[in-house]
Amino acid sequence: MCGISGKIYLNTARRVMPGEIEAMTDSMIRRGPDAGGIHIDRHAGLGHRRLSIIDLGASAQPMANEDGSVWIAFNGEIYNFRELRDELIAKGHRFRTNGDTETIVHAYEEFGADCASHLRGMFAFAIWDSRTDTLLLARDRIGVKPLYYTQTDRAFLFGSELKALAADEHFSANRRIDDDAVHSYLSFLSVPDPISIYRGVRKLPAAHTLTLRNGITTLRRYWDVRFEERPGIADAEWRERLLATLEESVRIRLMSDVPLGAFLSGGIDSSTVVALMSRIMDRPVKTFSIGFADAAFNEASDAKLVAEHLGTDHTELILAPADARDTVPELLAHFDEPFADASAIPTYYVSKLARQQVTVALSGDGGDELFGGYPWRQVRPWYQQRLSRLPHPIRTGIRGMAQLLPNGLRGTNYLRRIDIPYERYILDAMAVFDEHDRRALYAADFAARVDGADPYYHHLPNLTAAPHRGWEARMMEYDLKTYLPNDVMTKVDRMSMRVSLEAREPLLDHHLVELAAAMPSHLKIRGGIGKQILKEVVAPFLPAAVLHKPKQGFSVPLGPWLRTDLRTDIIDTLRSGNGHGYFDRRGVTALTEAFFKGDNTRNYQVWSLYAFEIWYRNVYCAPAKAAVA
Repeated sequence: MCGISGKIYLNTARRVMPGEIEAMTDSMIRRGPDAGGIHIDRHAGLGHRRLSIIDLGASAQPMANEDGSVWIAFNGEIYNFRELRDELIAKGHRFRTNGDTETIVHAYEEFGADCASHLRGMFAFAIWDSRTDTLLLARDRIGVKPLYYTQTDRAFLFGSELKALAADEHFSANRRIDDDAVHSYLSFLSVPDPISIYRGVRKLPAAHTLTLRNGITTLRRYWDVRFEERPGIADAEWRERLLATLEESVRIRLMSDVPLGAFLSGGIDSSTVVALMSRIMDRPVKTFSIGFADAAFNEASDAKLVAEHLGTDHTELILAPADARDTVPELLAHFDEPFADASAIPTYYVSKLARQQVTVALSGDGGDELFGGYPWRQVRPWYQQRLSRLPHPIRTGIRGMAQLLPNGLRGTNYLRRIDIPYERYILDAMAVFDEHDRRALYAADFAARVDGADPYYHHLPNLTAAPHRGWEARMMEYDLKTYLPNDVMTKVDRMSMRVSLEAREPLLDHHLVELAAAMPSHLKIRGGIGKQILKEVVAPFLPAAVLHKPKQGFSVPLGPWLRTDLRTDIIDTLRSGNGHGYFDRRGVTALTEAFFKGDNTRNYQVWSLYAFEIWYRNVYCAPAKAAVA
């Protein structure tokens, strides 16, 4: 795994200086501690930091084709590179290395910008073609690997992380916070793509390429998936196809020239991955898990049960709030923009635990999105289905009366949003701060600036209004295209890279995604319980107790932690914050007082505000400090 960066001056008479690219790559040294390199071609520069995984003695980057006219900086792993390499050799291409990076260079020579569609894996890469002064950026189909970019009147910049852009002096001096990004962050725990926390800085969306030529950028989607049932296939055949595809997805991700292991939470997804690894590998799998003293959040015993059943070489760590207290501000700052999914804390610690023994770890991310694992999105209640058919004026009247109902009363959230489409209801009801909460929190000036702005604007295009496909299918597709890349993959990438560990996600192989998207929903969700077909195909390999336990999720006892070991820092940070002027001090005070009096519905609201203040103080106001953190 690696970090990439680059700068292209739009005035071709200007020359990129080596120090400009070195500053960008050095800011991401944790992504690639083993080696670094740059390539300068007049007004263009590419930078790379390397974490060596394959072809350890070669494959230095940036890397060129045979005549040095095409250069690449690449972050990720291509699992079909050997087959693709053979195909390219047959077409006359000559190779100097045995790694996957050079395969992309030759695929670009052969297929042009469409080369990304020939790759199977996780990736973000930049190719500079000096023959045409063209830059190509590409990101993998699911959005496992990140890539940011911006264009000013002077230059085009890109990097694996925002800290790479912030290392550019001109960019750093002219950064401005994007109001819409703050507005959306307070709903989703993260800033949704394609925007970022800074105006004019974009995230390259998953499954997209970007071409820069003559100062003009062209964005193109090269892959898409729709959750739509494929008829005419028997249930038994679906199960056979699923097991075969799962096994292949795991097998190709065991490719490594360095030690390899797996995260094991004790849930069905990570247990599935470890079970299949155990069937394929000729030695015990090294597994790693995090637990908590709070039994309501502790899955360590389940992980241990799976580890014993499969005979893995297992290591666990029980995490206490005192362990995380001193590292939390540093971890939050490492995201470079506000990020408030608290499961980043155990993700960091399990990555740190694994890195003591391995350089690559497989994870179980993706199972919930593909197989209907999120309980709150599996079944649309009957009363919501019927009330949604009422005439709009009646629904508007019901919404007005519902505002008078007590908070927390069953059905209140829905009734207060009854006059909006159900997809919008889900977004607002699941938001950290809903519309009412935001009004109470925002400072007057900020509220005026975002008046009429839709915090869900960047998510709505992913909610394909196709009722014939079924509610469950639409929500699984929504989660795959929004929550997964914006939250889950961001969390896993930053926290694993924080300790220079490569995380691989077999359940997000695009062949498996396409297969799962075509499955009938009844194979995934029955009786309000998801992942049914996944459990059926792995049942012979796992303990029954793991297969039938309720979903728990990789979360932390956030409320108790905030009220004990983190209490002082939370209070001091929120009390001294708001120098940015986004929030009303009275609103923040009322919210925190309600939380510390025991209102657990405010847990993530307090955490989100705290994460924002930490980002503002430690990153926005101190970019140089954040860049080397």
